[in-house]
Amino acid sequence: MRRDLSRLFEGLAHDSLVPGAQLSLYHGGELYELTTGVERAGTERPVTPRSRFAYGSVSKVFTAALIMQSVEDGDLDLDTPVMDLLPGLRAAGDRPTMTTRQLLSHTAGLISDHDEGPVRSASLRRQALSLLEQGRVADPGNAFSYSNSGYSLAAYLVETVTGQSWWETLESHLLAPAGLDTVFVYDARDPGARPEIVSGHAVDLPSGTVEPVDFHVEPALAPAGGLAGSATDLVNFARAFMTPDDAALHIDIADPSVLHEMGRSVPAADPFGLADGWGAGWALHLAGDRLWYGHDGTLDGGTCDLRVDPEGRTALALTTNGTSGLRMWEDLVSGLRDLGVDVGHYRHPVRHRRSTVPGEEITGRYVNGDLRVDVTRLGDGFWFGLADGFSGPLDPASDQHFSVTVGDLGGMSFNGRFLRDPHAPEVVTAMQYNGRSLRRTPLPVRART
Repeated sequence: MRRDLSRLFEGLAHDSLVPGAQLSLYHGGELYELTTGVERAGTERPVTPRSRFAYGSVSKVFTAALIMQSVEDGDLDLDTPVMDLLPGLRAAGDRPTMTTRQLLSHTAGLISDHDEGPVRSASLRRQALSLLEQGRVADPGNAFSYSNSGYSLAAYLVETVTGQSWWETLESHLLAPAGLDTVFVYDARDPGARPEIVSGHAVDLPSGTVEPVDFHVEPALAPAGGLAGSATDLVNFARAFMTPDDAALHIDIADPSVLHEMGRSVPAADPFGLADGWGAGWALHLAGDRLWYGHDGTLDGGTCDLRVDPEGRTALALTTNGTSGLRMWEDLVSGLRDLGVDVGHYRHPVRHRRSTVPGEEITGRYVNGDLRVDVTRLGDGFWFGLADGFSGPLDPASDQHFSVTVGDLGGMSFNGRFLRDPHAPEVVTAMQYNGRSLRRTPLPVRART
């Protein structure tokens, strides 16, 4: 197994041009740790099993685990309205029924990101006040829309319960007692600190260029994407969701019945484009008749992917320091399947090509907080333009699905779908892309030339 795994890992890292990567796999009672490359392009610092990579959104499962500790202690209830727990914020918003479970499962109806002034402050209370003043994308409990801001609000719940900052609580209640060598990309207790983590890299596969970039996370969004550590630390964390014989941490995170809530499917969570379902922290992925927990993350020039099959006693994590790690992960899942490890991974529905072009019914601007997508005409086709993000030709299908091909990532495709008004089916009112729900605005956009 080790030889085949190493051959697969090295080949994929080479093909993806990632400067450095780690792969940690716990399977059949054995732990496999593989590394390749360097921590920063142009240096000779090799990646080791202890090198720290940015986790990006995989950090959310740690914030969710903190919530579960408070649930076990009786300080929080997942289904109690958040405003009952934060009476000082009640006047800021009109979401009295929004619950902690909905925050953790991205079904609270909150916008994805809010990058105004408060997000640059380490005050999670200020961020919460500003967030609750924003428009919502749906009523709580009615739809899935991935929200980084929601996890900032969940972290403020932690601060309210413990009387400590999220940074202090995560370190003293989880990271240090568990023996995890996980650090903060940004630490509010020492804002000028520069933790020892690998560098990120912008990788352009067509040209073969690799440019170092610094990892950055806005202070108030640290609970949603601000941790860094090794792939093995992630696997050891994931093993806490298996049997006691598989445990690798120095402590139990929480009682197994409480931890199970992180992987119990929330009915309203339909995370099209991301996963098959969502619990109070974990994304849910199907592989045959097996249910895998997982989460994926990106931060500037790095990627991170984590999966765990609690019943099959398998966990794996891939960390990379290049944007092309997205493609490496996709190819790794396929390669592992050939080695007999069928990893839970979202598979997009089969699309049917349109016989006619949809016309102006899909063009326009789609908005979710600070996230903005313009769908415009491009000759006889369409262009998907994401401000400060992935853009490329949009290929519509007859079932309202579409794909976007990104040349900068070697032609990788990402899927989404348009949503219609149930009372006027001819009218497109929203879009789901990368798990986010974006409302269509009446603002016209110009065709791309």
